[in-house]
Amino acid sequence: MSVEAANPNDPKATRQGAAWPVWVVSILFAVLYSYALWAGVGNAVGVPQGVWENYHLGISVIGWVILVFGVLLSPVVFVACLLLGRGRGLVARALIYAAGLCVVSAVFGSLIIAPTIVNFIA
Repeated sequence: MSVEAANPNDPKATRQGAAWPVWVVSILFAVLYSYALWAGVGNAVGVPQGVWENYHLGISVIGWVILVFGVLLSPVVFVACLLLGRGRGLVARALIYAAGLCVVSAVFGSLIIAPTIVNFIA
């Protein structure tokens, strides 16, 4: 047995584990994050149509900012979690993804009530 393989600080020794569990966790959370992305795209497409059909009005600039933020939130947080989880263990990586998903869900829930707080309709 060589001394280099037994050294826990050696980068080669830490990367010898199987990579497929990391890929499975990343893909699983990517699917969960994609639900929030799909909901944001649905809101960005459906809300302006609904406002026009019901009130014959458009969406204000603040409303468009909120809708675009809802679309961009999920991919940005997923990439941030992906970068934060690099070089960490499987459990730590899964917890980072889960925390990011909680952030996305909380902010997305706040965006749902935003039209009642701000002047959403132009």
